[in-house]
Amino acid sequence: MRITRWRPAGRTAVATLIVLGLAVPARADNNPNGMSFRAVGWFKGKAEISAGDIKCDIPNVSGAISEGAFAMGLWNTYGFQTLMFPDTSNPFGNPCGVWIQLQNNLIDQAVLLERIELRFRIAGARRFRSSVDTVRQFPRACRQFRRDTLFIGARLNPINSTQDTSSSGAPNVAFIEMLPFISNQLIQCLRAEYAPLPTTTFASLPLVVKATAVGVSDSGDTFRANPIAYTLNLRHTCGNGRTDDGESCDASAPGNACAGTCSGTPSAPGKCSQNASVGCTSDADCLGFCLPPGSTAECTCLY
Repeated sequence: MRITRWRPAGRTAVATLIVLGLAVPARADNNPNGMSFRAVGWFKGKAEISAGDIKCDIPNVSGAISEGAFAMGLWNTYGFQTLMFPDTSNPFGNPCGVWIQLQNNLIDQAVLLERIELRFRIAGARRFRSSVDTVRQFPRACRQFRRDTLFIGARLNPINSTQDTSSSGAPNVAFIEMLPFISNQLIQCLRAEYAPLPTTTFASLPLVVKATAVGVSDSGDTFRANPIAYTLNLRHTCGNGRTDDGESCDASAPGNACAGTCSGTPSAPGKCSQNASVGCTSDADCLGFCLPPGSTAECTCLY
C-alpha cells in the first residue's frame, strides 16, 4: 500500500515466540523484555521524493526499512524549515518515517493499543551545562516538554489469528506512524536554549527519545511493551565561517556569498545568476545579504 503526500508547490523477521497469556496473570509489570506485547523497532517504508510530491510505502513485515536515527538542521535543511519531526511535507524531514512495529504474542487474545509514552533527553547534555541550565539531561526551561504522550488506537490480533486487519503482513503485528514524534513546541524550545551557542561549542544536538507502548488485552489486562530509543541529531552549523550543506551563505564567512551576476543590460533587463526570480539590469542589482543565526532561515541569502 502506498501513501501519496502532496507538499506545497510537496524484514525484519517477526519473532515467533509464543507466550501463553492465559496461563500467567497479565499485569502491567508482567511483560518481561516485551515477550507478550513487544516493540520490535523503528521502521519506514520506501520513498519516492521529487520536486512536486512525496510518495511513501506503508511498511510491512516483508518490506519495512529499519532505522533508529536521523539528522536534520536545527533551523532548516537545504532551505526547508524544521517545524516538527517527522514532517510529511518536508523532503528532508524524514517524510516516510517514523513507524514503530508492535507485536502481540498472546494466544486467543488481541491487544488494543491505547497510547505511546515518550521521554526525551539530550545525549551529552553536561557538555553545555555552563551555558544551558540542565536538569536530568534536559534544559530546565524545556522541562514541560520532557515527556509527551501520543494517543493512538490500533488492534493487534492474537498470534494464532488468521486475520491481518492492519495490512502489516502478519495478524499479530501493527506498524504505527508516530505523528508528530517530536512536536514543534519542543523544537522551538530547544532552539531558544541551544541556538545562541557558538558553533565552536555546539555543532549537533543528539535528542534521544524513549518510547513505551501501552495496550490492553481482551481480558482487560494492561501491558507495557519494552521501551525502545530513537535519536534525532539536530545540526547547528550556521555561523562557523564556512558555507555548509543546506546553507546558501554564512554571515561570518569572508566575502559576500550572496553576490551574483546579471545576464541583462539597462536596455534589456535580465535575471540574477544566483536567483532567477530577481530581475536586474546590472550586477549591482544582484547583491543580497545573509541572514544571521537566530531566524528560521538562518544562513540564507535575502535579496
